[in-house]
Amino acid sequence: MEGGKWEDLNKDLLVDIFRRVGMESLLLDVPLVCKSWYKTSLDPMCWEHLKFPKYIRPCCAWDYILTPYPGRIISEYGHRHYIYGLTEVGCPFPISSFIKFVVKRSRRCATELSLSICCHEHALMYAANECPKLKALYINISEHCS
Repeated sequence: MEGGKWEDLNKDLLVDIFRRVGMESLLLDVPLVCKSWYKTSLDPMCWEHLKFPKYIRPCCAWDYILTPYPGRIISEYGHRHYIYGLTEVGCPFPISSFIKFVVKRSRRCATELSLSICCHEHALMYAANECPKLKALYINISEHCS
């Protein structure tokens, strides 16, 4: 029995799967499998439900240093912004820039948005203005912001 190739999977099927994998995998794993998965991961339908990880909080260098596992998103995205000089001084993770990046990726197709209570007002306003199809907004108030 001969198996098929990953890149030959039907695009609609892939979109349906990618919508369910979570933001971290959709940003850091799926696009690296092959070219067709990368292209499919850019489909706005994969980005309808934007559920931001709970561990993303405003800048606090001490929290970042003391956290044993800050999360892959913070490690990858924050490091990239630090290298290019795009972060604030003492800020290991630019939360507003990250929210804008993900909202742009949705290409105005996001229907559900789940954010930390720690997100900045201008990031929330940006998301609200750039997501005209938004039907649900969740703000996790069980978190502590420093």
